[in-house]
Amino acid sequence: MNGEKHSRIVLFGECMVELATQSAITLERSFAGDTYNTAVYLKRCSPMLSVSYFTAIGDDFLSNELLFKMGDEQINTDYVFRCNQHNLGLYLVKRDQYGERTFAYWRDNSAATQTFNAYKGQSIHANYFYFSGISLGILDDEQRQKLFKLLEQLKCSGTSIVFDPNYRQKLWQDRAQAQFWTDKSYAISDIVFPGSEDHLALYDHVDTEQILSHLSTFDIREIVIKNGANGVNIFYANERFIVPTVRVNNIVDTTAAGDAFNAGYLACRINGGSIIVATNYAAKVAAVVIGCPGAIIDSSQFKQLVHAYNGN
Repeated sequence: MNGEKHSRIVLFGECMVELATQSAITLERSFAGDTYNTAVYLKRCSPMLSVSYFTAIGDDFLSNELLFKMGDEQINTDYVFRCNQHNLGLYLVKRDQYGERTFAYWRDNSAATQTFNAYKGQSIHANYFYFSGISLGILDDEQRQKLFKLLEQLKCSGTSIVFDPNYRQKLWQDRAQAQFWTDKSYAISDIVFPGSEDHLALYDHVDTEQILSHLSTFDIREIVIKNGANGVNIFYANERFIVPTVRVNNIVDTTAAGDAFNAGYLACRINGGSIIVATNYAAKVAAVVIGCPGAIIDSSQFKQLVHAYNGN
């Protein structure tokens, strides 16, 4: 990844309506979802990068609002498909005094769960293709097979595959099913962002060494293990980098912390930044995001606090 400022990345997943509690009687509405959050912050961090979102939406007014919002964020919508029989998914988030959150979801029959039924095999051209365990979890097995057929085609054409496992138990029949599809994703990926909490819940891995041992069976070019307060472990070109985590004192809302980290890291690496610089930049992006309420924070506030990465 050497200075590819005009590269194109396509991110697949689900964007939902986010309702966040502001008081006992008021809710604030916005749009969010793990890969969508990454898409937004990736574009903000690297404006020269072409960012496209790949999903299905409904034909309702909220879906139309989402399209306009993507336009505001300069996210390409060529791969956003309409699904007339379904609407956007929705979730409600409640935050406690420490910034930790509790979610309630209404997404089982959302338009995004039908993405590969709406997608008719249109050509996708990208230097990078990004997806997550949540992206996988919302699909049925038939559509997952279609996704992997697309991934294989993209990889053969030279596209780098990027994967964040993002394990959510409720999206899977059981752990065995989730493990199967997660390992299948690792096997085809070039860059991965495993989290220690995800691997503990999904594989019973208790430390970085167990995670690395599991991933060593796959041909992954770049492994970025996020391990909370214990720092970030990166494995690239047979080298290991350990970058300490800087303590964040102003924690308002931890929603999208990992999504923002991934965005900052990729923005820096795609533009030629080193492993260490990318990790520190990603940590700064995540720290800014968790210091504000909501998954997607105000654009002007973000720009004031985080300078776009231009490769310098």
